[in-house]
Amino acid sequence: MTFSTHNALQKQWIPVYGFAGVILVFVPYIQIVGYALCLLAGIVWFFERTRKQLEQSLRLHIHSHESLLFVGDETEVQVMLDGSETVERLGLPIRVRLKSNTALSFPDHDRSPNSLDLTLRTDQARHMLRVQAEFRGPAYIEECVLAVPLPFHLGTYLLECPIEKRWTVLPSLTLHPPVGTKRLALGDRPLTASPLRNPLQVLGSKPYEGEPVKEIDWVATAKLGRVQSKVFQKTSLDTFTFAVDLSGPSGYTLHHDFESIISQVAYVTTRLLKEECKVELFINRFNGEGKMEHISLQEGERGSRLILMMLADLHPGNRFISTDAFVRMVERKRLKQSHLVWFNQHNLYD
Repeated sequence: MTFSTHNALQKQWIPVYGFAGVILVFVPYIQIVGYALCLLAGIVWFFERTRKQLEQSLRLHIHSHESLLFVGDETEVQVMLDGSETVERLGLPIRVRLKSNTALSFPDHDRSPNSLDLTLRTDQARHMLRVQAEFRGPAYIEECVLAVPLPFHLGTYLLECPIEKRWTVLPSLTLHPPVGTKRLALGDRPLTASPLRNPLQVLGSKPYEGEPVKEIDWVATAKLGRVQSKVFQKTSLDTFTFAVDLSGPSGYTLHHDFESIISQVAYVTTRLLKEECKVELFINRFNGEGKMEHISLQEGERGSRLILMMLADLHPGNRFISTDAFVRMVERKRLKQSHLVWFNQHNLYD
């Protein structure tokens, strides 16, 4: 903890004031100056003693039940102050200043959404505040400072409290700008067999039992001479390979709107995994081992979580693979029996 005050009230002056005060007390006509210096030394000593007490007792903790947020989500966090009884006994107010990185904001403070200046009640152990996810990626509170001001503007005690709480902001599942999936083509599959457009495919026919007219199998009806209806089954065994190329037209630098490509991947991936499909993912980024990012065949909620976490970790400062090299690597390593879908600058807009 640091004590921000006038230079004359800094702790290094305690021995000077004390020694000079003791000497001047015995000098005729200026005893009053000696007493004043002794009093000043006592005041500075009291300030330093209070600083040590506050440093030992004050702690700030932030707790939240949520660790994963989508862009635009809001959640409540608990601000818990330890040692508030020390501040209450001294009769001093206490304030906290929080500053988050750009991925997080405090919606209750429009003037400076990434900063929060809040007065804490010493008789209340917990305080609630709202935070909102703004951008994809890691979100955290990068600065937390407790401030205990002294009366008469004599100074302020400042204590930095590191906050260990971290959030991961997942990419938005709402396409922006709004784009469809027509140009993705989903491996050039026919419309009737696409799980995103029609999750049912025709398995055969059966005798007509009052189904809607659009479900009548007219070919089987003509062959058998009696009305037949279609029998459908869900396309639950589809496998897809998603190749995500975040490079721009040059093939080397990043696309200027790569956030929309990431949002597109998140949207289509979650849709397919909800339809019980399986998805394999390639991204033209080098991982920590110098290899291409690759998530093997995934399904269900676990696969959706794993892919979204990977997409949330993408950053413009990462090392990326050129388009030509990425195409060759994907063709060599992908599952041959799966439907290959490219997410790149060519299918960013309809």
